[in-house]
Amino acid sequence: MLGSGGLKRVPNEFALDFRFGLPSNTEQALIKEALDHETSRIDALIQKKTRFIELLKEKRQALITHAVTKGLAPSVKMKDSGVKWIGQVPEHWEEKYFQQYIIDRLVEQGWELGDTKHYDTERAVYPEDLVNWIKLSGQQEKWDKLERLNGAKTLDVLMERLGKTLEKQGTVQVLRHGFSIAGCGLIEMTEAAPEDKRNETVISRYQANILRVVPELKYHPAREFAIDLVLFINGLPVATAELKTDFTQSAEAAMDQYRNDRLPYDPKTRRKEPLLTFKRGAVVHFAMSDSEIMMATKLDGERTFFLPFNKGREDETGTVHAGNPLGEIKPDGSQEYPVAYFWESVCQPAAWLRIFHSFVYVEKKDVVDIQGNWSKKETLIFPRFHQWTAVNQMLADARKNGVGMTYLADHSAGSGKTSTISWTAHDLVKLREDNGDAVFNSVIIVTDRNVLDGQLQDAVKQIDHQFGVIVAIDRQKSSKSKSKQLSEALLAGTPIVVVTIQTFPYAMEAIITDKALKGKNFAVIIDEAHNSQTGSTAAKLQAALGMSGQGTMSTMTVDELLEQLQKSRARPDNISYFAFTGTPKHSTLMLFGRSADPTKPASDDNPPVAFHQYTMRQAIEEKFILDVLKGYVPYKTAFNLSKQLEDRKRVSGKAAKRALAQWMTLHPTNVTQKVQFIIEHFTKNVAHRLDGKAKAMVVTSSRAAAIRYKKAFDSYIEQHSEYGFIHSLVAFSGKMTGKQVMHQDDGKFKDDVFIVDQNEEFTEQSMNPDIQGQDLRFAFDRPEYRVLLVADKFQTGFDQPKLVAMYVDKKIANHVEIVQTFSRLNRMAPGKDEVFIIDFVNDPNNVRQAFATYDNGAHIDEVQDLNVVYEIKERLDEHGLYDEKDLAAFKEARFKTIRDITHTKSPQHKALYAATSGATGLYNDKMKMLRDGMATWEAAFEKARAKGDEAGMRSADHHQDEYAEQIKTLLGFKSDLGRFCRTYSYIAQLIDFGDPELENFAAFAKLLQKRLLHEAPETVDLTGLVLTGFDINARPENTEDNGETPVLQPTGAGGGGGVAGDKPKFVKEIIDRLNSLFGEATPLQDQVAFVNQVKSITGESDVVMAQVESNTREQAMKGNLPGAVQQAVVRALSSHQKLATQVLKSDRQGMTALVDVVYDLLREGKDIDLDMD
Repeated sequence: MLGSGGLKRVPNEFALDFRFGLPSNTEQALIKEALDHETSRIDALIQKKTRFIELLKEKRQALITHAVTKGLAPSVKMKDSGVKWIGQVPEHWEEKYFQQYIIDRLVEQGWELGDTKHYDTERAVYPEDLVNWIKLSGQQEKWDKLERLNGAKTLDVLMERLGKTLEKQGTVQVLRHGFSIAGCGLIEMTEAAPEDKRNETVISRYQANILRVVPELKYHPAREFAIDLVLFINGLPVATAELKTDFTQSAEAAMDQYRNDRLPYDPKTRRKEPLLTFKRGAVVHFAMSDSEIMMATKLDGERTFFLPFNKGREDETGTVHAGNPLGEIKPDGSQEYPVAYFWESVCQPAAWLRIFHSFVYVEKKDVVDIQGNWSKKETLIFPRFHQWTAVNQMLADARKNGVGMTYLADHSAGSGKTSTISWTAHDLVKLREDNGDAVFNSVIIVTDRNVLDGQLQDAVKQIDHQFGVIVAIDRQKSSKSKSKQLSEALLAGTPIVVVTIQTFPYAMEAIITDKALKGKNFAVIIDEAHNSQTGSTAAKLQAALGMSGQGTMSTMTVDELLEQLQKSRARPDNISYFAFTGTPKHSTLMLFGRSADPTKPASDDNPPVAFHQYTMRQAIEEKFILDVLKGYVPYKTAFNLSKQLEDRKRVSGKAAKRALAQWMTLHPTNVTQKVQFIIEHFTKNVAHRLDGKAKAMVVTSSRAAAIRYKKAFDSYIEQHSEYGFIHSLVAFSGKMTGKQVMHQDDGKFKDDVFIVDQNEEFTEQSMNPDIQGQDLRFAFDRPEYRVLLVADKFQTGFDQPKLVAMYVDKKIANHVEIVQTFSRLNRMAPGKDEVFIIDFVNDPNNVRQAFATYDNGAHIDEVQDLNVVYEIKERLDEHGLYDEKDLAAFKEARFKTIRDITHTKSPQHKALYAATSGATGLYNDKMKMLRDGMATWEAAFEKARAKGDEAGMRSADHHQDEYAEQIKTLLGFKSDLGRFCRTYSYIAQLIDFGDPELENFAAFAKLLQKRLLHEAPETVDLTGLVLTGFDINARPENTEDNGETPVLQPTGAGGGGGVAGDKPKFVKEIIDRLNSLFGEATPLQDQVAFVNQVKSITGESDVVMAQVESNTREQAMKGNLPGAVQQAVVRALSSHQKLATQVLKSDRQGMTALVDVVYDLLREGKDIDLDMD
C-alpha cells in the first residue's frame, strides 16, 4: 500500500501483530526512583552553584560601590542621596561640581557667596546682610537710633521684631513693605528698580540690594540637615534649591527629597523650620537637575505640588514638548547646561529682584467645607517660565518700540492667563521713559470674566499697595453712564481700568473725543481675544470722530468726512494692544499677530504669528494641564419616530426639522434616560475621585433642556436613595415659562416629573433655592454640590479644578467653542490624573480636529484677502435693489446727521430712513410677492391632493420649485448684506481702503439690513408624533492621525446664496420616507447617514449628474442612475453593513425607493439634514 506521498505504507496486519517488551511494574518503579534521585541531586547542585554566583556578584558590586563611593579612603565624607534605595553618596560626586558651577556663575554676576555658619537658624535670616542693607540703603540714621536705644542687643532686638513680622505677614510682604520697630519706625527691606533715571537717591538704594547664595546651608541647629543652595535678598531667604545631576539622579529625586526630608514641621520633635514654612520662609523651592527644573511654593510633605519651570523643547517638526533644549555650544567648544537659563537670565540680579517686586503674590480664594464653614485658601504664586518670559518680552518690546504696537500671547487654556494679565497690566503702568514720562497713561483691560476683576484687584494691590490703582467699570454702582465713568477714570489717571467687551467701545469713544485725553497713550489688554467684537468698536468710533471734529466740520466736504471716518476704523496710533487667548481665530492673528519680518507686509510667505506662545501640547506634557481627549468617549443617541395622525398641511422642511430636533431633545424619555446614564456613570467612575470631592458638568442644548434636566435629576435621586449624596445646581440666563419648558408627551410619563403649569416661571434663583442667591461659581465649590447643569454658561473662563467629568448633550458650533468647553476639565488638582467626557451628540472626528488645530499652537498658511469686501459688494450690486441715486441720497443724509450731532442738534434719522426706503420697499415687496406665490401654489397642491389629481400635484410642486429658487436668491442678498457689514468692519481695521464711497456703502448696508423683512418662524404641528425606540450606544470612531495639522482659514466672500427655497413638506413625509426604506427598527440617524453617503458616492459620476440635471425623473431612471446607486450601496457596505445588506438582499423593492430618494437629493443638490441645530 502506497501513501499520498508515494511511500510504501506498513500493512495493518503488521502493526496489529507487532510485539515489543516492557519491564514489570516493580522494575518500572525502581527505574523511576533512581531517576528521581539523580535529578534531585543535579537540581541541588545547580541551586548551590547559582547561589554562589549570586554571592560573587554581590561581592563584586559591593567592592565596586565601595571603590566608587569612598575611593580607597574609608574616611570620605558621605551625604544623603535623596533617594532611599541609593542611600548615601560621597560629597565629591558630580553634583558637587554642578553646584560649584552655578555658584561661580552667580558670583560672576554680582551675587555674594555666603557661609552656613553665619546663618541664623532660629530666625531664618542672614544677619550680616540685614545690617549692611540697612546701613547702605540710606537708613543708617535709623540704625543709629536703634543702637542708642538697645546698645549691644540691637541686632537681636531687630531680628526678633523682624521674625515676628515675618510670622504674621510673610516674606513677600515684609520684603516689599518692610516692617516697623519701636525707636525708628519703618525699616524698608528692599528697593525696587527705579522707573526712570531721574532720582539718584532711588538708584543708589536700588544698587544697595544684596543678593547672596549660600551653599550647603544647615537649617537645623542640632542636626546636619543641609540644602544645596539657598538664595537671599538683603538677609531674607527667598529661594532654596536641591541639585541633582543626570549622571546619578533626576529632578524627580530632588522633589522626593523635598517631600520626604524637607519638612516645615517635624511631627516627632514638633519643631517648625522657619526657612521651610509657607509664607514665613523661602518663597519658592527649586528641584533642579542639569536638564530640567521643577518648583514648589509650599512644602507639605507628600502633598507637596511641583510645577515645571522649563523653557520647552522644540523638535524637528516645530512641536514644542516639555523639558529644555540642549545647552548652547560655547566658544571654547564645551556645551552649556540645558538649565543655564536659570543663572544666566532668571538669577540675573535685576531680573531676580523684579520677580519679587513685580511678580510674586498670594492668591486668595474662598473655600467651604462640608459643614458650610468658609475660609480663605492662600496660594503663593511664583511665575511659571512661560509667564515670566511673556511679560518680560512684551515689556521690553514696548519699551523699545513705544506705543502703537500689537502683541498676541497664544497661551493654552488653563495656563494661568489671569496672573499673566495682572503682571502685564502692572508693569505697563510702571513703564516710563528715562525723563519720567509714562509710556502708557492708563491700561484698559477688556474682559467678559467677572472673576478676573477680583483676581486682578487682589494681585495688583499686593504688588502695588497704592490706593486707586485699579477701577472696574460696570462693577460700580453709579448713576453715571458708562462713558462718563470711563472718561472720569481715564481723566483721573487711574492706572488700570477694567471694562467688558460691551463697554470697550465707550472707552475708545472717550479716548478719541475727549480733548483732555488728547496726546495720552493707552495700552489695551484683551482677555480671550478670540471673542472680541472686531466690528462694534469701529462703529462707535464713527460717532466719536464726528463729535471730535467740531472745529473742522464746517470746512470738510462729504467725501473728506467719509475718508476720515474710514481712517478712524484703523487702530489709533496712541494705543497698543495686548491680546491673550488659547484659541485664536484667523482674524485674531490678522488683527493682533506680527509677521516674522515686520518690515514687510503680511503675506502668505510672511504670515502674522503670535508674539509669544505656550502651547497646549507643552502644557500637557509639563503636567500643568490634563489631556482631556484621553478621556473623550463619544456616544450615539438613537431615536425611532413615527407619526400616527395624518398631516393636514405641509410646512417648511427646515422648520419641521428644527421642531423634530427640539421634540426629540426635550422628550421625557430622552432626558430621563440620559439623566439615569449620567448619574450611574458619575457614581461608578467619578464620585469617589479626589477623596470624594470630584465634580461634573452637564452641557445642555438650551435653557428648556437645562430646566428639564434639573427636574429629572432631582426626581431620580429622590427615588433612588443610594444617590442621595449627589446635589446638583443649574445655570442659565433670564427666565423661562412652563409653556416654553413643557413637552406634549409629559402627561404620558410616569411620576409626573415634568408636569408644570404653563404660566409657571423658572429662573436660576428659583431652581437653586438652597444657595439663597449666592454666586454659582462659589456655591458650586461647596463640597455637597457635585453636578452643575449649564445652558450657555460657564463653558469658557470657568476655573474649577475639581471638575473631573463632563456630559455633553449639545452640538457645539465651532472648533474654538469645542476646545474652550472641554478645557474646563483640564485644570490640575491633587489626585486628579484623568477626566471623562461623555459626548452624546458631537462628531468625534470634528472634536479631534478642533484640538489638533490648537495642540501645537494655531497658525495660518494663507493671509486674509482684503478684496473679499469688493467681491461681496459686487454680488450685492447685481441684485439691482438700489442704485447710485440711493447711495448719493444716503451720503448727504448721513453727512447732515453727523453735522447735527456735532452741533448738538437732533440727528436727521428721518432723512436716513428715507434714503434707504427705496431698496427696502423693493426687497420687501418682492419677498411678499414670492411668498404669496408659494402659498398660492401650495393651495393648488392641497386642492389637487384632495381630488387625487397626481398631475395637478406635480404641476404645483414644479411652480413652487421656481418660486423657491427666487426666494433663495433674494435671501442670499440679505445674507450678503450681513456678511459685508461684518467683513468690512473687520478688514477696515487691517487697511485704510482709501475709498470714501465704500465707507458710505458700509453704513448704507448696515441700516438697510435692519429694515429688510423678518419672518416669524412657522409653527409646526407635531401632534401624533410617537417615540417608538430609544437607545444610547458607544459610537465607534477613527482615532488614526492623518499627519496633517489643521490651519486657520481666512474670511471668504461666501457663496452668495441664501437657504434653499425650502418647499413645504409633511412632517410625516420626512419621517415615513426613510422608515419606508428601512423600517422603524433602524435608528433614524443611521438611515440619514446611509442615504447621504449613497447620494454622495453616486454624485461622483459626471455622467449620472448630467443625466439627473438634464432629464425628468422617468427618463433618469432609464439611464445610469439605478446602476450607480446600486454600486454606491455596495461601496457603503463597510460603514453601513446592516442597511446596505437589507437593500441589496432582503428588500429588493427598497432599492427602487432608494434610487427615487437619491434622484431628489442629487437634483436639489443637498443632503438630508435632521440635525439638532
